[in-house]
Amino acid sequence: MLRLALILALLVAIGGLAVSEFVTKPKVVDLSERLTSTEDSLAQTTEAKNKAEAESKAQKAIAEKASRELTDAKTALETASAEAEQQRGRAERLQTDLTKVTRDRNEAQQILAAWNALGIQPDQVAQLRTDLRSATDARDALSDEKIIFVRNIEQLQASLDRYQGRDKPVEMPGLKGQISAVDPQWNFVVLDVGETQGAKERGIVMVRRGDKLVGKARIVSVEPNRSIANLLTKWQQPGTEVQVGDVILY
Repeated sequence: MLRLALILALLVAIGGLAVSEFVTKPKVVDLSERLTSTEDSLAQTTEAKNKAEAESKAQKAIAEKASRELTDAKTALETASAEAEQQRGRAERLQTDLTKVTRDRNEAQQILAAWNALGIQPDQVAQLRTDLRSATDARDALSDEKIIFVRNIEQLQASLDRYQGRDKPVEMPGLKGQISAVDPQWNFVVLDVGETQGAKERGIVMVRRGDKLVGKARIVSVEPNRSIANLLTKWQQPGTEVQVGDVILY
């Protein structure tokens, strides 16, 4: 009996080995092959990834270099544009200066031709200008002296007329101004018009306030831009005194 059991156990073990050899081994071999294939695929994927990363870094480096080159090119273009604008402005100024110099030269040539036509040499022009300036100054001085002489003659003639009883009215057409000061003690006023505006000694002006006649005054002293006049008492209106700001008219 024991012997039979041993035989059966031996047969079972042999069957197990047979099953393991014919069933399990092929699966193990298949799994091993799959593992090897997976490892190969993983290696290929890793290699492809590394290659892609390397290419990406290379492309990024190329892009960064291109960006720097573009920035440099843009800066160089802006610098060149600014320099071109400066050169354009300088050229325009030079052209303007050239045009002015050319015009001045042509005018100088025309003037020189005119002097040559008159038979005057260039070295004589300065002396002629000096002589002309001296003559002009002398003329102005004589004109000023003439004005003074005429004024003195008029004053002397007026004094002579007064002494001889031939005091004539003094004409001052268009004269108009205001009273700028009043001295009631000495009965005179200061007018804001003088010789420049046409005021004359012995001229009589009316003093008005609005539409009302306040009085009259006779000019006794004349300066360039103001005059002094005595109030004529016989023309002073009762109850009305001449004031600063009253209008004077001839």
